[in-house]
Amino acid sequence: MRILYILFYCFLFSCGITKVSTYSDIYNVPNKEFNEYDVNFDLNYSDEKNWAFRSDVDDFRYLIPKNYKYSKEEFFNISVFYIHPTTLFNADDWNADTTHFVNNEFIDLCLENQASIFAGLCELYAPHYREMHIHAYTDTINGLKAFDIAYNDVLSAFKYFIKNIQTDKFIIASHSQGTNHAKRLINEYIFKDKILLDRLILSYLIGMDISNEEMSIELCTEPDDLYCFLNWRSFNDGYYPSNWNYGDNYYSINPITFKSDFLWSDKKNHKGILLPNQKILFKKSLLVRNEKGLTWVRLPKNIFLNKFKSSSYHRADFNLFWPNVRHNLIYRLENRKVIY
Repeated sequence: MRILYILFYCFLFSCGITKVSTYSDIYNVPNKEFNEYDVNFDLNYSDEKNWAFRSDVDDFRYLIPKNYKYSKEEFFNISVFYIHPTTLFNADDWNADTTHFVNNEFIDLCLENQASIFAGLCELYAPHYREMHIHAYTDTINGLKAFDIAYNDVLSAFKYFIKNIQTDKFIIASHSQGTNHAKRLINEYIFKDKILLDRLILSYLIGMDISNEEMSIELCTEPDDLYCFLNWRSFNDGYYPSNWNYGDNYYSINPITFKSDFLWSDKKNHKGILLPNQKILFKKSLLVRNEKGLTWVRLPKNIFLNKFKSSSYHRADFNLFWPNVRHNLIYRLENRKVIY
């Protein structure tokens, strides 16, 4: 029991952030104004060092949960471009430098907890980028400049991805800060290119609020929809956050039923939680429903699980529903007969 307690604790504090208000002063914050000369260079994405994961270089089997049987699953001729969330909490600069890319355990956790959903099903590409410091969310002057640097890296990586992948169709997947960049990438770059837009079959824009006037593509509202986006943000049942946007004009879908209605999912349809030890446990444990652009999660009346109740499950947006999301992706691609 003690080992499970430690593992679940790590799970709640794994890849990602909760939100700006939970930022802790124990971390170093940038102690100077943003200086464009510090970051005035482009990253070379033909260099493997500037990728956290590339299917043509790395072995996807290291990302798959240890107790998940994937050998009989179909491989689809599709590529995934995954943008990881914030991992820069403790730095004096507004953007990560390239040393942040080397042996970064936080980024590795993001790959294992989030990008792993696509591993072995599709070609997977996850760029390093000079992400903005978490404190940039609270400084609109320096933060916007840092955001632009990070986005420009994402855009450059995406251009390399599109030019070099061997597949016709692709998926975008992202979380938290990564979703901020993904939204901009879709609206400002992909949507303006009809040929490129026709190649984008799904977008997982997870962990950030999305209003009904924000995206240039449609929300997925049924479990077999393609050419649309999915969004959810996980909070405890009944919790209305003070520091997140929500309301009837905000989108969310249920990551158990993959519908946009307001009904509770059936507990028997929950396929388990991915823990940081790369094992899936606690099947049939969660109930989920949409509420004003929020995704409410109800934990069971379980002495062990009740120890980990939290107002926000932002860090676990993928972990809580890992098998459900993966199985639904397979269902979408098999049942809609994607034409390559």
